[in-house]
Amino acid sequence: MGNLDNKVAMVTGGAQGIGAAIVNVLIDRGAKIAIIDRQFQSVEKQASCTEQYGANALPIAEDISTPEGCLQAVQKTADHFGAIDFLINNAAPGRDRSHIKTLADADWVDHSNVVLQAVTRLTEAAMPYLKKSAGPAIVNISSVTATMVAPEQCSWPYHVSKSGLNQMTRYLACLLGEHGIRVNAVAPGLVDRSEGHKISDSEKNRHIIRSVVPLQRAGTPSEIGKIVAFLCSEEASYMTGQILTVDGGLGIKEVFGAALATLDNPD
Repeated sequence: MGNLDNKVAMVTGGAQGIGAAIVNVLIDRGAKIAIIDRQFQSVEKQASCTEQYGANALPIAEDISTPEGCLQAVQKTADHFGAIDFLINNAAPGRDRSHIKTLADADWVDHSNVVLQAVTRLTEAAMPYLKKSAGPAIVNISSVTATMVAPEQCSWPYHVSKSGLNQMTRYLACLLGEHGIRVNAVAPGLVDRSEGHKISDSEKNRHIIRSVVPLQRAGTPSEIGKIVAFLCSEEASYMTGQILTVDGGLGIKEVFGAALATLDNPD
């Protein structure tokens, strides 16, 4: 057990990737989790979640891109656990590569609904429960692409929505501070997936990472989860409105020199 014993957290997009790692870390620290994910529309996925976490987690199949889905996710969490202490906004639409480097027919509506509007809807619905909590916190999962541009990897709606999420974090921190609710964000850099293809699977990618990332490796989902746990804990009790960049130092390297180093040392 850890320093989050018996706290109740909602984690959106918690069935895979960084979201699943956040769930694992918070449960290891003693928290109980409502995992909100459309994947749980599959009975098999729900059963697997229940088998893995037992009574410590509740799988909730709701579409938080809709107002009704947000309300239902909060209500089901509160009805089951009787409280809500933490709201972790991790969900984001899948990256549609057909929209990369295009401005027309982009997936702005999906990103707006899930990355921005869902945060406000979930926050508003959870407010009555967060106000009753001892040490409530909201943590938003942003990205380094909120302040850096990666047109080869992400569409403009992804960039813009994550940038908006950073500002939303600051806005909510100001708005909710009087209630003792802390609001912070985590901006991951290069992170290897827990399942499927990893960015570090390629030797070419590993070579580039060694050149451009001071720590010379990609991050892991559990490392992001530990930062989230810290922001939920008493150790971060006087932190709010902050965007914590977790990128192994990627953002501090001058890009031209890093690119030259990659070319000069091809092996």
